[in-house]
Amino acid sequence: MPLNRPLGPGRRRPAGEGPLTHHLRRTMARGFRPPASWDVPVRYLLPGRPQDGTGRPEEAAAALRTPPGRPGIAMVVPTYVTRTGLARQREWFGALLDQAATAARDHPRVPLVLFVGMQWSSAGEETESLRRLRVLLEDARARLPGLRVCGLSLPGPGKPRTLNGAIAVAELLGCAGVGWADDDVVLAEGCLSALVRDFLAAGCRGAVGATKIAHTHTYATSRLLSRAKAIAAPATGYPHGCCLLVATDVVSGGLPGRYLSDDGYVCYRLLDPALPDPLAQLRLVPDARCHYYVAGPAGETRRRIRRLLLNHLVDVADWPLPVVRYYIGHVLFGGMWPLTGFDSSRGVRHGVQKALIKWLYFAWFAGVGGELYARGLLGRPLRGIEWAPYSDIRRLTPSSSSSSPSSPSPSDASGPSSSMPQES
Repeated sequence: MPLNRPLGPGRRRPAGEGPLTHHLRRTMARGFRPPASWDVPVRYLLPGRPQDGTGRPEEAAAALRTPPGRPGIAMVVPTYVTRTGLARQREWFGALLDQAATAARDHPRVPLVLFVGMQWSSAGEETESLRRLRVLLEDARARLPGLRVCGLSLPGPGKPRTLNGAIAVAELLGCAGVGWADDDVVLAEGCLSALVRDFLAAGCRGAVGATKIAHTHTYATSRLLSRAKAIAAPATGYPHGCCLLVATDVVSGGLPGRYLSDDGYVCYRLLDPALPDPLAQLRLVPDARCHYYVAGPAGETRRRIRRLLLNHLVDVADWPLPVVRYYIGHVLFGGMWPLTGFDSSRGVRHGVQKALIKWLYFAWFAGVGGELYARGLLGRPLRGIEWAPYSDIRRLTPSSSSSSPSSPSPSDASGPSSSMPQES
């Protein structure tokens, strides 16, 4: 299927793009100059192999061979040493093993390969990363001896680094799809199996994602954002990076260094304005559900939203204009009347509230965009986007995830391109 590509730094003005729009987008693109690639040395660990593993993806692929002719699926679960203690990581990883067991039972002819990434930021953390990975791999071997599993120890931060390390091996294995799930969401029973089912039914094309169920923290920012998202989020959901499965060709070669937002990259690759439904290749699976907390402390939430805005703006600057126009007008700022259509689907009052929230968000978006434009104009580009994890990593328990979510409407399932920031 056709895939969109970023325009590149030295692009000429495409047909149909006005001089002012071209100038604004090209200057904003120059305002962000990170390293070209996420590539870092990766050490691959395998059960029963030398304890320090291998630095070559080819060796890891040879040890993880899958039956030829079958649509193998690679599942990546990224985390990092300072995220939490080993006991909680074992609990989280154990839940993923349960998901893998269900998927293997429901789809016995689909080889599943599970990758667990453990990032570190110092020599001491690297040693701890290897130790924790060995424990997790032994857990996998004890509980699911037939499951192919591989650990990745690598320097961070940056989720795309872990994803790219796993994608390199998945491509060598010929996997039809690559999926990933964040370590701060709880997947409902059978979530992974349902994703695999719908991905296979679609011919292993495009991307499928879990339906997100939001829960509020005790923080005021969490309650405020939950309410705003319930009003302003689009009616249709899209796969979000906390839990998705995508065709391997969409992410072939890994995510480029400019893109911190993994789901944003997938969205722009697959969005097709020429189709009757431009988002037809980006599908949510209703019975694949994941639970997550919205937002966190106010200061951390503010930094998180700024990072999301920068990601949005880099995408707006980089991708073909027809794709960007659809994204801006129908997804990111849909309902921002009078610049876009008025959303009267839930009454006039809701439509006015939605427009006001969109305008507030647009003001913040425009302010950050102005900064990026000024950097490009002055030749002082931003070299990276600040990593913004939440310090409160409280995890939903089965009892809390089964309770009433903060915002039970379908808009809770909004994905990477929703107008309000997605906190997972």
